[in-house]
Amino acid sequence: MTERWENIKLQKYLQLCGFARRKADYLIINGKIKVNNIVIKEPWYEVKKGDIVLFEEKVLKPKKYEYYVLHKPKGYTTTLYDPKEKNTIKKFISSIKTPLRPVGRLDKDTTGVLILTNDGDLINVLTSARYGIKKIYIAKVTGVVDFKDLLKLKSGIKDEGEFLKLERFEILEKGFDYSIVKVEMIKGKKHEVKRLFKSIGHDVIELRRIAHGPVDISLVSKPGQIKKIEGEVLKKLLYLKKKHLKNNLE
Repeated sequence: MTERWENIKLQKYLQLCGFARRKADYLIINGKIKVNNIVIKEPWYEVKKGDIVLFEEKVLKPKKYEYYVLHKPKGYTTTLYDPKEKNTIKKFISSIKTPLRPVGRLDKDTTGVLILTNDGDLINVLTSARYGIKKIYIAKVTGVVDFKDLLKLKSGIKDEGEFLKLERFEILEKGFDYSIVKVEMIKGKKHEVKRLFKSIGHDVIELRRIAHGPVDISLVSKPGQIKKIEGEVLKKLLYLKKKHLKNNLE
């Protein structure tokens, strides 16, 4: 799916070509961009269909954004290239020609929803805590969890100089020596779920992300399955991007 770019501001045109908003502003204001071979220094200049936009004498064309979701299996690292690691998520996207980037990371032993895209603005919205996009996990932990301890995690703790917290939780099951808890997160600090449970005396045995924003595990029910995000789910993703970027500009 490609966003419409005809008759839009030059700044937005550059963003669709892959430049960050601030970088786009900088290039335009400093006379680095030409439209139909004329230097344009106004970010609000309207680019019309058929206009030729140049940067360093090279024609700029909007990228075609693509969006996928992978059910990341256990034992794979969230990286596209690591000479020291054989099992990377590159295995599951090798047939896709568009260069994609993972939206955030999942630990090697964590499974579930992993969004991949070449849309830098969406990656920023989905991974920055300032936008409050929720991530939902199912955690199986050692021992029987105490409701009061989970309330402490909801209030937040300090760990290694960082403030960590659960947004919401639901105890799904209590066994003889284990518990299964559904947790909702926003910040996404490194090993955050594991560190939170560790602070109240429980080790995470299994961790699965079942949702990231509007993207749910039901789209890719089997480990290793990858699917292009389309339809209503894609509309919801693009709405999040549009809403938060608009608020950022105001």
